[in-house]
Amino acid sequence: MTSLVLCGAALSNAQTSTNPSGPTSALNTPIKHVIMVIQENRSTDNLFGGDQALINKGAHLAGSGSCHGTAIPLIPIQLDACFDLLHSHLAWLAMYRQGSMDGACDISIVKKQPGCVIPQCSDKNRNTCPQYSYVPNTLWDGTHGILDPYYQLAAQYGFANYMFQTNQGPSYPAHQFLFTGTAAPIAYPTQYYDYFAEETAPADQVNRYGCGATYGTAVLDIAPSGTETFAYTPPDPPNANAGFPCYEHLTLPDILNPHHISWRYYGWYIFSRWTAPNSIDHICKPSGFDGNCTGQAFKNGAVTGTPADVLNDLGVNGTCKLPQVSWVIPDDRWADHMGTVGNDGGPSWVAAIVNAVGGYDNSGNKLPTQCNYWDDTVILVTWDDWGGLYDDVNPIATIGSGNPGYVGGGGNGEQDVYGFRVPLLVVSPYAKKGYISGPASNPTCPNYYCHDFGSMLNFIEHAFGTKGDSIGTIGPSQWPYADFFVRDTSTVPNNYSLYDFFDWSQKPRPFVPITGAKYATTCFLNPGSCFTDFVPAAPDND
Repeated sequence: MTSLVLCGAALSNAQTSTNPSGPTSALNTPIKHVIMVIQENRSTDNLFGGDQALINKGAHLAGSGSCHGTAIPLIPIQLDACFDLLHSHLAWLAMYRQGSMDGACDISIVKKQPGCVIPQCSDKNRNTCPQYSYVPNTLWDGTHGILDPYYQLAAQYGFANYMFQTNQGPSYPAHQFLFTGTAAPIAYPTQYYDYFAEETAPADQVNRYGCGATYGTAVLDIAPSGTETFAYTPPDPPNANAGFPCYEHLTLPDILNPHHISWRYYGWYIFSRWTAPNSIDHICKPSGFDGNCTGQAFKNGAVTGTPADVLNDLGVNGTCKLPQVSWVIPDDRWADHMGTVGNDGGPSWVAAIVNAVGGYDNSGNKLPTQCNYWDDTVILVTWDDWGGLYDDVNPIATIGSGNPGYVGGGGNGEQDVYGFRVPLLVVSPYAKKGYISGPASNPTCPNYYCHDFGSMLNFIEHAFGTKGDSIGTIGPSQWPYADFFVRDTSTVPNNYSLYDFFDWSQKPRPFVPITGAKYATTCFLNPGSCFTDFVPAAPDND
């Protein structure tokens, strides 16, 4: 086994607020719990393009796009679409099309159910218009729409106009960014520190990811030149091949642990691409190829679970054990992932979590056990990648002013940063009601309203800090990770991400249950009772 590679300045490289807002005590915020709910594969235009009330309030949501210069209106396609779209790094490049943002029609359909009928484009020479679509709020019972929970959260709390996926590609590196602030395989200055893990080769049929993967498993690395290659070779397990997905660098838990801040990663399948801790050597501590993770976090239950676990820890079945920081990963049946009709439980799943924090179930009933988490909790709901679906905002031009990579990062990430917009909902009793972060048009970044996955990590680092200081940042000072590049600092004194969503001076707003969910909370405690032929399994690996 390798030992943890410690980045010399990482724990002391804390960013300091020059004008801390919040309570009068030494604590930066009254927040004791942050829950990151990570949904799947939706662009901002696609998921919220049908929310006219949000548009009327100033949300940036486009109704049409362009295919090589030909206008393509966004058409309605149900949440549980019968097809899936390619959303690899190469698909990202095709849609971006060297900055023209009109190549979504070149993204191919990679999965289609038998009998699936895909609508024709208005451009009759193409049949790929599903990329240019929005999800309609289809009524599921004659009264309630399938997206009602999402629309209510946006109306009651905060919605981000300019939240960007950090990486330009699929779920695997996205979850690495959400857990560690990077998708680099190794810490600076070890060879390959400036590469990014990206995706498996198309020919690979991989069922396990991370340090316990089967011998021969390989994940492509993106070199600083942009070339995709199998480059990094990890030391664990011994004799691993180039591209084996076992990485070694600091993570957010390595910043939380010295401060005795508890955390848990609620996954369903330990060796999924969606379970980021399995790819970090000092957290997994693999027993070998096709083996188990033997690290303490896996032994003590910090990385484990079923969808019931987070609900149970929120008091649904009488236990109040919510850790201070949580990553919540769905099952594919409620992941908003395209490709299977009937997999439409995502909005209900998110509602079940938010309602449980507020002490209710999805039917509006008070839970028998009241954990009283609402007054000190922030729930951040985001989507891990854009899913191959059209979005109209150019991330490179908007964030980097045409210069790729992290803003101010000296070229760090230039081959893979930033990706297209994904939604972000900020839910808290301290969130401003109906707040939209950023103007409806003409955004000028860096600014307080421009966000990415690193912004979520940066907020956590600040929320648990004291006297205006954060608890630290993850990467080394010579080569910082995404949690360091907070674009809030250009025009305002508050230099922690997401600050504009909150008013810490207000009394905690009373919780109002989220209504209209198609699926009851009990469906996620006992999935077989609601989802036909339900079998716990690895989620779609993209």
